[in-house]
Formats: sequence, structure tokens, C-alpha cells
Amino acid sequence: AWGVPGGLNSWLPEPVGDGPQAELWFGAHPNGPSPLAGRPGTLVDVVDPIEVPLLVKLLAASKPLSIQIHPKAELARTLFAEQDPNDPLLPDDRAKIEMLIAIEDFEVFAGTRSPELAARLLAAADPRLVPAAEELLRAGFPAAVAAVMALPRLEIPELSDAVLRIAPTVGLDPAAVTGLRIAAESFPGDPGVLVAVLLAHDVLAAGEAVYLPAGVAHAYIRGFGLEVMTASDNVLRLGMTPKRIALADALAAVDPAAQPQRLGDVADEPGAIDYRPTAAPFEAIALRTSAMTVAAGTYRMVLAVTGPVSVSGVGAEIVLAPGEAAVVLATEPAIDVAATGLGFVIMASLGSGSAAEDGSNRS
Repeated sequence: AWGVPGGLNSWLPEPVGDGPQAELWFGAHPNGPSPLAGRPGTLVDVVDPIEVPLLVKLLAASKPLSIQIHPKAELARTLFAEQDPNDPLLPDDRAKIEMLIAIEDFEVFAGTRSPELAARLLAAADPRLVPAAEELLRAGFPAAVAAVMALPRLEIPELSDAVLRIAPTVGLDPAAVTGLRIAAESFPGDPGVLVAVLLAHDVLAAGEAVYLPAGVAHAYIRGFGLEVMTASDNVLRLGMTPKRIALADALAAVDPAAQPQRLGDVADEPGAIDYRPTAAPFEAIALRTSAMTVAAGTYRMVLAVTGPVSVSGVGAEIVLAPGEAAVVLATEPAIDVAATGLGFVIMASLGSGSAAEDGSNRS
């Protein structure tokens, strides 16, 4: 429902109408393994999914996604093993760690806002929000979320309006106020709008990126970009959605020590931008009318976004049209990639282990 009307048609073999289009997946996750180009079947018919450790998506958002927490590996395994098979909470037992690269400007909530600023905003908006402000300063983000989610649903629209009225006077910049207003208009009466008050707001220009280790609260607002993530579809939600809210599990997944990382640069010249987050299990390189050699020894995926992208070194040269990707396994040789327009090379990090799996700062 949050997708852009017809927003991915340019990357599909054939347009599929003008309804909302949100995600175009490239990977082997069982929720949506990628179809093969030019022949029947999907990626899992020709490779072992274990050899495809990453999931890549073109993402088109016209309004906010849900506020999300992705569990670390240990919690994901526990929740997956203990869940009711008739009412599953998670589709897999892996950590979901992701990076969003803006292809066009992309507005996001990522990580937490200054506690002092968020508490001042809540307390100034309405006396009924003072307990949440106090919990934020006393016990942190999870306690404040629990206080907000306990408010009577009938009071949420009035409280959201109060927050929007007072926000410009307590230090929020105009873009952050607009982000909250978009959330309130998209999800009237949803307590997640008040959770968004606790989140940091940012606008990524084309070429800029944000890396989100497991345990970081976030919600994408609007824009067009590329998501790179571990091969997981695990989402625990904290609002701004009609979907299931697993409050206790989501709050248990919050890692106060995990922080977003800003990467990249504004993309306006030919060349390469390298996105290599600290301790991440992957990296990505954007090629804009440029070329590179990619060494062997790790999983690689090459994706064409605009203009053709050629891949050579694994037999006959492959020329990818926009919306097509080539998978090169770790056991295959080095490749040469040349982009006419914009292409991406996405790689699993060499030697990534449990530290990278959880997105921790250990190395």
C-alpha cells in the first residue's frame, strides 16, 4: 500500500499497471526468489540458497513504511524456534541487517532523536505525554515506546495534532516537522506517529546511504532507493501499520548501543561510490558511467539501474538491462563490470562472521 503507483514499471520486463509498486527483489529468499531471465524457474532452481547470503531490493515508497526493529541473530533464532507454526511471527531465523542507498532523495526516520529534544517536545505538546517524556529520560527508548503505546487509542489523533502544533517551537527543523506531518496524515490515529517523535529524521540525497544494524528502530518515509540486506525478511513492528504489532518482542530487539551509519556522497559525477559500513556483512559500490574489476572469493551481485551494465570474466559477456541482475558465486572467478549509466556491485564481506552477522562493532 505504501508503494509508488507504477513506480517500478521501468525495471520490469513488461509494465504491470499503475497500482502501487513497492519492492523489486533480487535474491533467493523463499518469500520471493528472483525469476531467471530468459528461461523458466527462479534463482533457487540453479543455486543453493545458502550460496546467496544477501537480498537486494529496488524500493519505491510514496508514504511511510511501518516503524521497524530487526532482531539480532540470537533473538531471531529463539523467536523462530518458539513461535506458533499456525501463527508465525518471523519468516526465517536470521538477523536482518540492511543499508538503504538513495537513488533519488529519500526521507527516513533512522535511530533515535536526542532524548532531551524528544522529551521536551512530548512534554510541551500535552500533559498526557509527560509520563512518556519522563520514561524516555529515566529508562530510555523502549520504556518511552511502552508508555506511548499504552495511551488510549481515542486520544491519539488529538495528541498527534498537539505534537505537530508545538514541534516548530521546540527546536525541530522544518524537514523533521514535515516528516512527522506525513506520518500523521498517512496513519491517523496510529500511536506509531507518537513513536516517530522519538526517532531521528534525515533526508538522504541521491548517492547518500544509511546503514542499519539489527536492533535499530527506523521507518522509511518516501523516496526511491536500493536496499542491501542479509537474506532475511524478519520485521518486528512498532506502529504506523495495519499489520501485526509484537510490542514486547520488538522492544526486546532494541539494541541501545546500535547506531545508524551515514555513508556515501552526493552522486552527480561519473565514477564509483563505495559503501562499506563498519563491521557489516556486505558492501556495495555504485558505478556511474565507470568500470571496475571485482575479485573472486565472495558472493557478488551486479544490478543495472539505468543504462546497460556488462559483466565479463565468467564465460560469455553478460549485458544487463535496467532491472536485471547477475549473480556470481564465491567459487567463480574475478569479474569485470562496466556501467553505462548507473549500476551496482553488491558483495558479501570477506571473512564476515558472527560480529558482522549481528552488526556489532566487534571486528
